[in-house]
Amino acid sequence: MKNFLLDIDIKIFRFINGTLYNPLAERIMWIFANDVFLIAVLFLGFIYILKKDIIKGKINIAFALLAIIFTNIINSMILKNIFKRNRPAVDLNDVNFLVYMRKLNYAFPSTHTAMVTALVIVLWDDYKELRPILFFFLLLVAFFCIYTGGHYPFDVLAGFIVGFIIGIFFNWIKKKYTNRYNTRQGYK
Repeated sequence: MKNFLLDIDIKIFRFINGTLYNPLAERIMWIFANDVFLIAVLFLGFIYILKKDIIKGKINIAFALLAIIFTNIINSMILKNIFKRNRPAVDLNDVNFLVYMRKLNYAFPSTHTAMVTALVIVLWDDYKELRPILFFFLLLVAFFCIYTGGHYPFDVLAGFIVGFIIGIFFNWIKKKYTNRYNTRQGYK
């Protein structure tokens, strides 16, 4: 069963990273799969959130950032060292590896996918009008992780699951904090 799942993982990876590859998409992916671009998108999103409602925005940004940091620590320092799954560029030949990494560390689960999923979950309830954008952003990051050769599809799926769990946890804490804050301020 394990070999069957790994074969599916590799076949889906080969399709996304190889069959769908083209030079124009490589140039586009190089821009969008860049950490600087992701930070810029977050920054612009946070500005929008703050302009909409400063108090609610500060609370959401704080919990979103806490969720992102916690997700990064759990993924990068604990889970990747437990599973120790190599990146496709290490294990496979003819990979279109389109990202620069100083070190080809472990890939499972995908930290980028996990962090974006946690962010989306924390913001989901409070910003219904942003749901299509949040969902599209999550799909874009997940796709880029595979297309650029950094992750297998199961790395991305595992990142989604980790981010979902952590996002739910931080969303729960945020709601508790917000209820307490609102009660103290006399809003409820």
